[in-house]
Amino acid sequence: MTRSKLFKVFSAATICSAIFLVPTIALSQSKPDKEDKAILARQGYMKLVVWEAGPLFGMAKGAMDYNADVAKARAANLKALSQYPVENLFLPGTSNADRPGRTRSLPALWKDSAGVTKAYEQWRSAIDDVVDAAGKGQKELATAVGALGKSCGACHKPYRAKKS
Repeated sequence: MTRSKLFKVFSAATICSAIFLVPTIALSQSKPDKEDKAILARQGYMKLVVWEAGPLFGMAKGAMDYNADVAKARAANLKALSQYPVENLFLPGTSNADRPGRTRSLPALWKDSAGVTKAYEQWRSAIDDVVDAAGKGQKELATAVGALGKSCGACHKPYRAKKS
């Protein structure tokens, strides 16, 4: 066989293999199940919380200029986020033990519903205080945001694994 014919045969064989292999590989890839979707949703939720809280923390620390309108708007957005039933995103089987590498949520979160509920209610209350303080000045905002940060830690410390 000449080189040209050998190349054509090899090319045809490669193309035929690809035609059958690509769909097979694509079908073998697992689609996200409801647990993966819940993990992605709660991670998205937390990213929104951080997005809204970030400027408030920046103003409280003096890392950015205090702006009453921005503070009030961000605080109102946090308040709206706090009304979402986030507990629906913590499905059984979605801890870091169940889904290694996908989440940092510790199994303890599912074993201590009373503690989680208490921490979440403290967080919601802290947000109410941020809403009340947001337009009153940097000092008032800093006090309320400090309490908000502590309320975040009250849930993250016992129920979220540290970054690897």
